[in-house]
Amino acid sequence: MSGIKRGKFAELDGATVFALGRLRQEVFVVEQECAYPDLDDYDLDAETVHFWVEGEAPTEAVACLRVLRDGEGWKIGRVCCALSARGTGLSAEVFGAAVDFLGPEAEVTLGAQTYAAGFYRRFGFAEEGEEYDEDGIMHIQMRRPGR
Repeated sequence: MSGIKRGKFAELDGATVFALGRLRQEVFVVEQECAYPDLDDYDLDAETVHFWVEGEAPTEAVACLRVLRDGEGWKIGRVCCALSARGTGLSAEVFGAAVDFLGPEAEVTLGAQTYAAGFYRRFGFAEEGEEYDEDGIMHIQMRRPGR
């Protein structure tokens, strides 16, 4: 996992912010055809931690996610991987780094695209409640209880 980087927004340089925003735009807005405000105030929050892997250039990210405070627990979101890097295990590495960062005692939630629930189960997450439509894509709430 040596290629995985992490930092709070205030620690990121302009090229990194551009790379993360571009990857999220390519995956969520263009590929998944969801026109919504992907960049939000959670990105800027002092406790939010961004995880990513750079591509060939410092203005390219091939996988990323963010971890943010959710009440007393944490929430993982904006999990995405470039089409060119899918199937390589990179998403699991980045997600595993975030889970390791939070530690086993942390309660963590996420809103999973339903088709990806099996991926998150591998990390101890379980579905809660009913599926819901978010921006035209079915999701399910998932939780990993803390110890």
